[in-house]
Amino acid sequence: MNLFFRMLIIIFSARKQDAVALVDKRSDRFRVWLHDLGWRDHLPNYRVFSFMELGRFGIWHSSRLALSGRYGLRMIAAQDFIYLKPIRPFQAFTMTTEILSCDDKYFYYQHQFFCGNKLVAIGLVKEIALKSGKAVAPHSLLTADSELNGSVMVDLDNRVLHPVVENWLAMQQAIKENS
Repeated sequence: MNLFFRMLIIIFSARKQDAVALVDKRSDRFRVWLHDLGWRDHLPNYRVFSFMELGRFGIWHSSRLALSGRYGLRMIAAQDFIYLKPIRPFQAFTMTTEILSCDDKYFYYQHQFFCGNKLVAIGLVKEIALKSGKAVAPHSLLTADSELNGSVMVDLDNRVLHPVVENWLAMQQAIKENS
């Protein structure tokens, strides 16, 4: 229930502010409360993925694409998370969310978690936008974003994939081939 209230706060604050480009980096501040904890004395991975989801909700609602009807839903195709340091109970942290790259089918996000100025965790997400069960090309959503917001069109399709994304996809492919 707590994450639901956090989601509402993010959506309402995003809608209250001026629209921003989909590719703009977003920062959200949170605090680890007792109900965020699992059996250990730090923020557990299942909760971290929920915070990452909140960051992506914020990006899409800040850009005004979430309610535009250009896509029906977004689905995660893969996600990965690396802990560098634990995030303790009652500790405040900032999570940044940005779209690193996209290809003809997927958006690739990076989430960075900071306690103060110290990077404590990094998450990667591969996500697809769907409408009526069919993939919506990221390029069409980026075009719609520039039309909705009057922002400069950032064409992530034609850029080379970010090196982190390239290596992550290579690891995923290796796992598939060795299964």
